[in-house]
Amino acid sequence: MPTEVTAGTEAGRAPTVSRTVRPYPVREALEPWCAAGVSGVMRILDAPGGAVYVVDGKIAYAECSVAAGMERLLTGSGRLPAEAWRAAVGAGRAQHRVGAELVATGLVSQAEVEALSVIALYDAAFFLFDLVASAQFEPGARHPFGHLRTLDLRLVCQEVDRRKRLLADAWPDAAIDTAAVLPRRRLSTQAVALTALQWEVVAGADRRRSPIDLARLLGRDTFTVMLEVRRMARVGLVEPGRPGGSVAAGSVATVRAREAARPEPVPPLPRISPERTREPEPPRRAERRPEPRGSAPLVPLPRRPAREPGAFGDFDEAEDRPRGDGRPSDLILTRLIAGLEAL
Repeated sequence: MPTEVTAGTEAGRAPTVSRTVRPYPVREALEPWCAAGVSGVMRILDAPGGAVYVVDGKIAYAECSVAAGMERLLTGSGRLPAEAWRAAVGAGRAQHRVGAELVATGLVSQAEVEALSVIALYDAAFFLFDLVASAQFEPGARHPFGHLRTLDLRLVCQEVDRRKRLLADAWPDAAIDTAAVLPRRRLSTQAVALTALQWEVVAGADRRRSPIDLARLLGRDTFTVMLEVRRMARVGLVEPGRPGGSVAAGSVATVRAREAARPEPVPPLPRISPERTREPEPPRRAERRPEPRGSAPLVPLPRRPAREPGAFGDFDEAEDRPRGDGRPSDLILTRLIAGLEAL
């Protein structure tokens, strides 16, 4: 990946700041930094914006403006009071120990913090990793939460691809993610069964909120809400309305439209082996077999006229016939001997 160093470097050390020269897929922009085993943050400079934190070459956290982060997952769901969140951030932000402060309150456990951080990571990566954008990497930067569970870049990419397949299988039109959710007034069946999350989505739909807006309202990860809305649309429980009016939904719609209008990259030409390639042989002409002698058009031989009596000597026709005992006549033997002597 082409990069441009914007700050000084020292021999044998990573650059302090590195900016991509041109927009590049975020997942590909992360590869050289993860391969080098460095720690830092890659900040996405184009809309919708975000950041991916790397610790020792592994992905530790990701955040995006359109995805539900740790704050919304804890406070929006009612799991943690907003006051407790603000107090933990104020006490531990400077020392990069917000997570430790939350655990110290006794309201959440360390395992719960780590699990929610992974959920938030995958949710943000879904919107960022395939985004073609300019980015800036800052080595050494740490997330205010402090120690978090890290994941291999390959695993995060596989999960992003799996989520995209799930959404496409549930409902192929991605425009439903940024459109208002409209519950159908009439159903084709007498009774329906909804999951707890589906009920929350239907109860929170006000004909203006998109799945992205509902996820932030409910304190749920955005991908799960989008998936449930697509599943309900497939069975006829909801339908997409007008495009959502929130900034988050508008940002996602704009980014997707921009990516769809981007021309497909031209695949590279196949490499030609340095060895001398054989020139194509000219097509062989059909060999003309020599015609056998005497293959001229056959001309029917003239028929010998009927022999008249006495034309070839004074002998009787009976002399030319074989004898009654099956032996040839003397005249035939004489002619055969004369022919052999002539040879």
